[in-house]
Amino acid sequence: MSGSNLTKISTGTSGLDEILRGGFIAERSYLLRGDPGTGKTILGMKYLTAGTESDETVLFVNLEESEDDIRDNASTLDIDLSDVHFLDLSPDSDVFVDDQSYDIFTPSEVEQEPLTQAITDRVESIAPDRVFIDPLTRLRHLTSDDYQFRKQVIAFMHYLKEQGATVLFTSQHSDES
Repeated sequence: MSGSNLTKISTGTSGLDEILRGGFIAERSYLLRGDPGTGKTILGMKYLTAGTESDETVLFVNLEESEDDIRDNASTLDIDLSDVHFLDLSPDSDVFVDDQSYDIFTPSEVEQEPLTQAITDRVESIAPDRVFIDPLTRLRHLTSDDYQFRKQVIAFMHYLKEQGATVLFTSQHSDES
């Protein structure tokens, strides 16, 4: 496969596009890793808005911050997320308030299947060209061990590639991955 046959898409950040000689290679997955507060989510928002500016369908899968908080933060930075689809999987206050006990099953056994189903349902309903997952490492808590986590992530990335999506996901340095 020759490098000249690979389609490149903008990252949404001109300096990064320049370093990458045109941007990300389409239909591949990219990991953006860094400490909290280093701008990973901002870069992800710019990546998605570059897609909307090219009439692409884009999906933001948020696993930590709520959609409302993300939209508020984006507006303070003059980033327009109005054409961005969200799958808000962030925990709400009920997780803290409710007395959730798992007497027979572990939380991972109870929560993994509905989460996976929510993601696949959303991906299949909107067929995104670009997906941003922030942070992917939150899914680590839904698997029994590192091997299972890696296996799930690889399968998830293959699934998104089969759907024709280019994927950017984040991970924090302090997270186990």
